[in-house]
This record gives sequence, structure tokens and C-alpha cells, in this order.
Amino acid sequence: MEDKSEHPRVRSEAAEALAHGHRKNSHNVLLKGLGDPSKDVRFWCAFALGEMAEHRAITPLKRLVATDKRVVKGFHSIAKEAADAIENIQSEKKEHRRKGGCVFCLRH
Repeated sequence: MEDKSEHPRVRSEAAEALAHGHRKNSHNVLLKGLGDPSKDVRFWCAFALGEMAEHRAITPLKRLVATDKRVVKGFHSIAKEAADAIENIQSEKKEHRRKGGCVFCLRH
């Protein structure tokens, strides 16, 4: 995903894939990707971070909500995806706390 020599479509698909199978460092890669020049990469990084419920993403996602109105073909704006990701992160965090958390959880 970080390889700028790859087409943005390939990098955005890699970001999306990280939402479903990732390691701890993937969170940092996706956080960095929220500032990528490609709208597709920013969109899918927002999606993936929302799916991961990565609370560190809330501040940069809020920035995208306020500033990034670009639309990804076949979907919606990056701002909307970022807002959806924030909602998911906040609801996951509440649900996680309600259940008492877990020892191995990376999403505190």
C-alpha cells in the first residue's frame, strides 16, 4: 500500500484488504495513508480504520470529514466514509467497554 510506484487502484485495494486481515503495524500504515495524494487510497484507509475500530484515527478522520469532499467513483465522498468510520469506531469502543474489554485487544 505504501509503494507509490504502484497504481493508486492497487494501493487502495491493499488498504481495503487490510481491514479484513492485518497486523499491528497495519494500523500505522493506514493512519499514514489518510494523507495520501490519491483519493482512492484515502477513502479505503478510512474504511479500513473504521473496520478495525482504530481510535487513533478519529482526529485525522475528523479532518477528512471537514475538508475532503472528493467522491470515489461508485461510492461516495471521502468525508462521508470518514464520518462512517468515526461512527463505527465510537460504537465499537462503547460495545467493547460494555463487554468488559479483553486482554489481547489492540483497539482500546
